[in-house]
Parts: sequence; C-alpha cells; structure tokens
Amino acid sequence: MRRGCGGHHLDGGVWQRRKRHTTGGTLFEIEPAEPYTNDDLNYNDPDSRVSKEHDDESLRDVKLTTTDVPDWSSYTTVYIGYPIWWGEAAWPVNTFVRANDFSGKTVIPFCTSASSSLGSSASNLAKLATTGDWKEG
Repeated sequence: MRRGCGGHHLDGGVWQRRKRHTTGGTLFEIEPAEPYTNDDLNYNDPDSRVSKEHDDESLRDVKLTTTDVPDWSSYTTVYIGYPIWWGEAAWPVNTFVRANDFSGKTVIPFCTSASSSLGSSASNLAKLATTGDWKEG
C-alpha cells in the first residue's frame, strides 16, 4: 500500500521499497478503487472516511483497483506491509487478503504506525486468509 507517509496514512511505500531492495522481490501496490485523500485519512475528524469506516464495519469492504497479482502462483514468500488503523491492518488490506489464496506461501506482515505495534493485526489477517504460513511479523 502506498500513499503519504507515516501514521494513519496508507503508507508502506518507503518501507516496501526498502523491503523490495533487501529481498530482490517485486512490489504490488494495494490500491483502493476510490483513493483515500488526506482528509479521508484524518482519524481525528469523526466525519472522515476512515472514522466512518471504523464506526461502521459494513463500510470496511473497500473495493480495490485489482486483487490479481501477476504470476501469483510462483511466489513462495509474501511480505504484506500496511499501516495500523485502530490496532488493525488498514481495511483495504483485508480486501486483498480475502481475495487471494495463500496456500504454499510464507506470509510475513509488517506495519507502519505513529504509535501502535503490530498487535493482533497479523493474526487477524491470517484468520481472514485461512491459508498460508503466516509469521508473527
């Protein structure tokens, strides 16, 4: 996921580029079909998009531009980077995880946050996926 940098933003761009450089892997960007603006991401505003999605779980099924990763079946290790929103992975990540089969893959989650740890976000994603060897991250 990429947009902005740090904290509550759909971040990961800098960290994902570092991870790609370190591992030699390819980068797939999880992109919401309706991009989040800076105002949308203002979690201090109760009327912002993320605040409304937080308060109403039915709004968290965020459509993505695509969930199809080219040559997905050839990958054995997948790093999933995301920002932490209210102790959870950003909602668009859930959509991506539900849409893909992680069978035969080792999945290593990592996150960005201004103040929160990975918490249970990785284990929650593993439950959504139902397949794959999910590591603690």
